[in-house]
Amino acid sequence: MSGITRNKIISTQMIAHAAIFSALYLVLSYSSSTIFGPLFRGSEAHCFRAMTMALIAARLAYPGGPVIMSVVSGLLLLFVPAPAAFLYLPGTIGAGVSYDYFLRKGNYKINCSNPSKIVIGSVLSGIVESLIVTAGLFAIGFNFTELITGLNQLGFESIGIIGILTFSISKNVILSLVGGLLGIFFIKNLKKSI
Repeated sequence: MSGITRNKIISTQMIAHAAIFSALYLVLSYSSSTIFGPLFRGSEAHCFRAMTMALIAARLAYPGGPVIMSVVSGLLLLFVPAPAAFLYLPGTIGAGVSYDYFLRKGNYKINCSNPSKIVIGSVLSGIVESLIVTAGLFAIGFNFTELITGLNQLGFESIGIIGILTFSISKNVILSLVGGLLGIFFIKNLKKSI
């Protein structure tokens, strides 16, 4: 098989898998939002994003899968009826690029199934996504009233910008960590069944 033919096959596989894993990510996120209602305010999507990026990377075992998935997911998230939904595109792409970049350090095929690499990559992608989206919200003048009120009721007075950023990153790190762990669980179980 020539190099050009092999590259076309890999590109086709990446696009097909990106569409499948983007659909899985969005269906899981939408379903959990429907079940839990406003309890998590859509935050559980960070968990499913980390899980599906781990799964697509392990499934393809070739660089680029998480990036393509993040672009497809980000474009679809533009249609979510949420304030400043346009920030989901750069946030999701930033998460995919950072996850994929981290796995490229060394042997990608080994790294994409390595539990510690999956966890670190998931947490890193969560931090990047959170920084991009939160910075974007500050840039457009989003007031964070609901978040500030909720934190004030828990005893966190005058949290300010640092408090909002810390809360946002912490929440995303925890959910990305859980998503990475779910990804590891599914990767290990899928390998046993093959």
